[in-house]
Amino acid sequence: MNFIYILWYSSSIKYKLISFLLYPFSLLWIIIDKLKFLMTKPYTSHLKIICVGNINVGGTGKTPISIFIFKILKKMGHNPIFLTSGYKGKISKPCIANNDVILFGDEAIILKNIGPTVVSKNKLEGVKYIENLNSKKKIYDIIVMDDGLQNYSIGKDVSFLTVDRKSLFGNEFCLPSGPLRQSLNSCKKNINKIILTGNRNFKKNHNILKKDILNSYIKVDKVSVKKKYLAFSGLGNNVKFFDTLKIANYNIALTKKFEDHHNYKENEIANLIKLANENNLKLITTEKDIVKIPKKYHLKINCLKMKIEFDKSEINKYNYNDKDKEIIFLKDQIRELNRQIKQLRNIIKDLQKNTNQN
Repeated sequence: MNFIYILWYSSSIKYKLISFLLYPFSLLWIIIDKLKFLMTKPYTSHLKIICVGNINVGGTGKTPISIFIFKILKKMGHNPIFLTSGYKGKISKPCIANNDVILFGDEAIILKNIGPTVVSKNKLEGVKYIENLNSKKKIYDIIVMDDGLQNYSIGKDVSFLTVDRKSLFGNEFCLPSGPLRQSLNSCKKNINKIILTGNRNFKKNHNILKKDILNSYIKVDKVSVKKKYLAFSGLGNNVKFFDTLKIANYNIALTKKFEDHHNYKENEIANLIKLANENNLKLITTEKDIVKIPKKYHLKINCLKMKIEFDKSEINKYNYNDKDKEIIFLKDQIRELNRQIKQLRNIIKDLQKNTNQN
């Protein structure tokens, strides 16, 4: 576990003191973020925009949640499209993603395997690019934006904040003294619901933002403990991946950590295969990592398939009888949010009319 992670998430007095010493820089971060918010007029698209984002540096499970919501929208009869920044990809202008992981980045390839995906470093340009795709023939009606809560240039119809239930918000400070890219007070005004993600075994669940919470969990297929594995990943939170494996009964003998969004070289894969063979271990990694590894190695590397499920107690209180309860549950959550947004817009319009008349 690196020093920065310990600094942000440790309860040790020593690390809290270091965080306090860095706090003036965090105040500067907050001021700059506030100025960006005040000086930016959000663009309103004629397409609906659902944003799934986080405020923590590192992984909080926003991409699996984005995929889950995308699939729900398809079942509802919509034609959604993903919009992502293609982090660490080399693409400069908005375009539709293909299988080139170097050009588009790992997250874009995962999303592209689910549905149409536009990659754009500038999210506003990405929204306008999708609108232009629709200009001749209406193809898409909803944009599912993977990340973008801190992008104030785009008006969102619904915003979900994903939070890892084990880490939560760390010491609750903004960068650099804490893990937050946006202050909690500022974030509270920009989101509709919180989706807690991560492993079921971690029970921390305080609602510091006083927002409605949906409890989601990672579900993986359990395996025999007789097989031993060398697990490797290049994520924002590698430990979370290793914990997931252990909770799912995987016998993890060795682990190897790489930096987030790491692009694997052939010699690195060869060394991992060699190390696994020397110790009679099987290799296992994530979906995000496997897309960056040449296909000729895929037969030698297991890929953990993770699914998202929601808390059955929350779902059951709605008295659904359908076997696909989770889909219907989140469908209703999205419909309810859209209803509330329409009501709010009508109230604002009425207020504007009254103001003009006076």
